[in-house]
Amino acid sequence: MDTDETQVVQPEQADTEVVVEPDWKAEALKYKAIASRYKDKAKQEQPTPPPPKEAYSINDEVVDLRLDGYSKPEVEFILRNGGRKELDDKNSYVAIALNTKREQERAEREASKTTDTSGMTEVERKYTTEQLKNMTAAELEKILPRA
Repeated sequence: MDTDETQVVQPEQADTEVVVEPDWKAEALKYKAIASRYKDKAKQEQPTPPPPKEAYSINDEVVDLRLDGYSKPEVEFILRNGGRKELDDKNSYVAIALNTKREQERAEREASKTTDTSGMTEVERKYTTEQLKNMTAAELEKILPRA
């Protein structure tokens, strides 16, 4: 035999058929991947419709009341007792209660702004301590009462 020649050996063909069983795990993964792609495409093609809008929702009412100048506790009180429609009626208990409460708070704020001058002398009411420090002795003698 020459070294240049190669021999090709052909396998003997059997009379029986070779049955190849599929890999079931791989097949299942393939079908899952295909199904997920179809689902993704369906989601992209059909955008979800926006939720139906109500004529007037609670959040809109809260925002409107806050913009009208009502505090958070006042808004909660209004919503618990009938909402904006009760507030529009000036003779309703809700409107009367809120107006009374606001007037009381306003009066308390104004009262806290004023200073109590009942324990002060006449000189202390007329002049500040800074003004008294800057005055000369002759001016102070004119102002101060005789003891």
